[in-house]
Amino acid sequence: MFTMELNSLQHFDSGYYWCAVEISDGSDDGDYVYLTVSSDPAVSVMNSRVSGQEGGSVSVQCLISAEYQNEQKKWCRFKDWSCFTVGRTTTSQNSAVLVTDYGKGSVSVEMRGLQKSDAGWYWFSAGDVGVTVHLTVTERPSIVTTSLTSQETQESVNTPGTVTRARLIGAWTLSSYHLSTYIKYLGGRV
Repeated sequence: MFTMELNSLQHFDSGYYWCAVEISDGSDDGDYVYLTVSSDPAVSVMNSRVSGQEGGSVSVQCLISAEYQNEQKKWCRFKDWSCFTVGRTTTSQNSAVLVTDYGKGSVSVEMRGLQKSDAGWYWFSAGDVGVTVHLTVTERPSIVTTSLTSQETQESVNTPGTVTRARLIGAWTLSSYHLSTYIKYLGGRV
């Protein structure tokens, strides 16, 4: 699959276009596509590219013009053409797609429990018009946290009249981004 982006379109750009792949033996494989350019799009999204971490969620806000508000709303994945309609749909273990129609031209699509395999192109439609959205799923950073609250050590030195006492307080936090260590050492003469 390939994508093409057309910018600065005008009403007069509406019409049939030939979308094709040139094959080395000279034959082309393609199809005609009819493009409609309107000043008020029938369906649009707030963000056509969204990103989330594995295990997290993303939300896509969709806007629908008045003439398409009563049409069936769908959220479809290009790679397998699986589609989800208004309501909650479980897609796999700990993963779900929730399509909510708020009425008045506002629909929200929420994908929860993201997996790397969820990445790719999606299509939101109302009736026979729609818009594409690209989803990127990034790895969740691994975080390991270990802490040591306090450890006290007392030592006596055989020098007459001298006692040394030490207190070590430490806290360590390890993560893929930083290592911070706080050590306070108190000592004194009694």
